[in-house]
Amino acid sequence: MNFEYQMLALASALFVLAFAPASLAKYQAFGTKWMASNRDAKPQEALPAWGERCERAHNNLKDNFPSFIAAVLILGALGRFDSSTHILVLIWVIGRIMHFGAYALGNVPVRFMGYMMGIVSNLILLAKVFIP
Repeated sequence: MNFEYQMLALASALFVLAFAPASLAKYQAFGTKWMASNRDAKPQEALPAWGERCERAHNNLKDNFPSFIAAVLILGALGRFDSSTHILVLIWVIGRIMHFGAYALGNVPVRFMGYMMGIVSNLILLAKVFIP
């Protein structure tokens, strides 16, 4: 399997697991009954700050993941994987892990660096779709 697809699989695992910290915070703050409900009524309690940050980090990942998936799959279909795509997908995955962890911990400078690593590497990957 190409390295780019391996990184896509790793990013998918991160995506699947990224809901867990915010869900844990909701479980601790709102309890089992609310977690098992349709959630029609908004809870009166607030999530702890770390839970709110984890939820925002997960939402940010949901916003940014689709374009990464598209870039990797299209580049693979076009047979355009090369040493630069190898590095770019690695930067994207590392950046997104940094972003999520730093967001959860409230570390703004590292969060920003991780975010920019993801955005810039993804933009370059998408550009490589159109510019061989």
